Amino acid sequence: MAEIVKNRTIRPSTRLETSGSYKINTEKVSKGDVLVVNIDHESDSFRRTCIFNGSDVADKNSIHFKVIGSGTKIDISWSGAKPIETRSY
Repeated sequence: MAEIVKNRTIRPSTRLETSGSYKINTEKVSKGDVLVVNIDHESDSFRRTCIFNGSDVADKNSIHFKVIGSGTKIDISWSGAKPIETRSY
């Protein structure tokens, strides 16, 4: 069992409104692995860690999340899989 870590930064200053979602590549995640996705924001103190079972993402090429809100009221909406644990910092 391996822990696979992916990091993503929310960048509204350079991201087009039409871009929609942020992609997390899951091609190398196996069923016995744990996927850890760390999300931060380019200009806010927002930090969140989402943990996924490898078995939930192993047969997918990717999962995606959309950012809802801004500032201190940011929420993350996942498609493709749901985290088994979420930590906010």
